[in-house]
Amino acid sequence: MTFTEEFAQALRHQRVLMKHRPDRMRFRLLIYLIWTLGFGTVFSVMAGLQQGNLGSLFWWQALMPGNMLVSLCVSIGFFSIFRVFERLAPQRWLDTIMGWRDWRSGLFFSVLSISCALLGVVVGMWLVDRIWMGNGNTLQLLGSFGFWRQFLLISVFISVVASFRYRARWRQEMLQARVTEAQLKLLQGQIEPHFLFNTLANVQSLIDFDPARAKQMLERFTDYLRASLGQLRGDTTTLAQEFAMLDAYLALMQLRMGERLRVRLELPAELNGIELPPLLVQPLVENAIHHGLEPKIAGGEIVVSARREADTLVIDVDDDGQGLDAPKRRGGNGVALDNIRERLKARWGLRATLELQPREGGGTRARICIPFSA
Repeated sequence: MTFTEEFAQALRHQRVLMKHRPDRMRFRLLIYLIWTLGFGTVFSVMAGLQQGNLGSLFWWQALMPGNMLVSLCVSIGFFSIFRVFERLAPQRWLDTIMGWRDWRSGLFFSVLSISCALLGVVVGMWLVDRIWMGNGNTLQLLGSFGFWRQFLLISVFISVVASFRYRARWRQEMLQARVTEAQLKLLQGQIEPHFLFNTLANVQSLIDFDPARAKQMLERFTDYLRASLGQLRGDTTTLAQEFAMLDAYLALMQLRMGERLRVRLELPAELNGIELPPLLVQPLVENAIHHGLEPKIAGGEIVVSARREADTLVIDVDDDGQGLDAPKRRGGNGVALDNIRERLKARWGLRATLELQPREGGGTRARICIPFSA
């Protein structure tokens, strides 16, 4: 990614509660610096308007260092307290808070943000008094009605603006989720006829010289239709149903590829009932076969596994094929991979990921991580 893209991603991550932040430290420090400059400028402008000294260069030179120090304390208060909360709170708390789409979210973030700002202002003014003043006058402001009135007005203003922005972003995310689901339905409509025609063409080609194998392929295809058509018409499925569809699909592919395709499916019984959007895993299996195993003369093995790691459901699709560095073949499900990422984002935000990575020992691993819900 470019510098701008990485910075934009780090900025988006600041709006999400997560225990492990993937952004590089320099981008997070840059965000802190921008926050500090922004707070310092706002504080200085408001003080200048109140005192009528906004056009005085001497006033700016005298006031800016102290305001910047207070702003730095506010920024540190914001990010350190939020980070401590993220690390100490159970993952289920973070998932619950990020799932709120009503007044509770606004109230939580407003109260926590105002508390962080208040702590930063108090510490910052104490430091200003110790470094520049030394007479206690700065600290006396904390006991004045005017200071608290100004702080309350600023807090209310920021909370209202943040609330409107949050509601606008939530509406946009909901609209994007509907668009993504519509794209999924369209994609399913494209995949099913394509797979149907290819399978029937294979059966037709086998009828004349290998009728027994053609019959077996039709039986496997019937199993696949029975496992897939019902859940593909719904909005959710279970891991057990998803793995049943994969089993039927891979049985078909084994008939086509013979001994060149070896398969292992690993699903613990306690995860059978976990719900997730349909057709998340099959496109990954299709890509593993198309790009990883079919180009190899000897073929290879596909292992699909699901497990729980703390508060995260991890689904891996491993193959011992050609790997990510091999030349890409035409076809495959590149569009489907983008669609999976969009569907994960629409349902779980940045808490769900899809990553392709080299597999230890050769081949490729496609990994889906989503928040665990029993």
